[in-house]
Amino acid sequence: MGDDRRAAVPLIRRVPVQLPALLVLGTCICAFVALYLDVAPTARGILGAVAAGLFATAIGCLRMYLEVDDEGVAVRYLLREQWVTWPQIERIEIASGIRGSESIRVVRKDGRLIDVPPALLQPTAPTSRPKALARLRGTLAEIEARRPDAFRSPG
Repeated sequence: MGDDRRAAVPLIRRVPVQLPALLVLGTCICAFVALYLDVAPTARGILGAVAAGLFATAIGCLRMYLEVDDEGVAVRYLLREQWVTWPQIERIEIASGIRGSESIRVVRKDGRLIDVPPALLQPTAPTSRPKALARLRGTLAEIEARRPDAFRSPG
């Protein structure tokens, strides 16, 4: 009964709030320098563009997510979303080298890959590699627990 209840509740992972907060802080610093310090007009324009880019990235990070439920897996990146149903999934694994880190990869039956951004899964505080991998394996187990029995891999 416990597994049925767990599978009914979707698993949702979002970017930790610290990342967008740091991006907004960078936005504020750039805006302050551009507005209140005596800088050249060209530098002011560059700082304004950097501030706008940082702010847009912060908003995008707040929209990123990984959601796993009994229908399938959805991953929202900064600018796009990918959704795949359980019958389309061949396997889910931990993969190295995804944006310079380990993360979870969804392999579709047609060979296409969906890589979960590491920012959604990796710890924000300094953590040893074994602890980070253990946490990633735990998340992978949570994902597999939500996969309906009809679509589980044999073995």
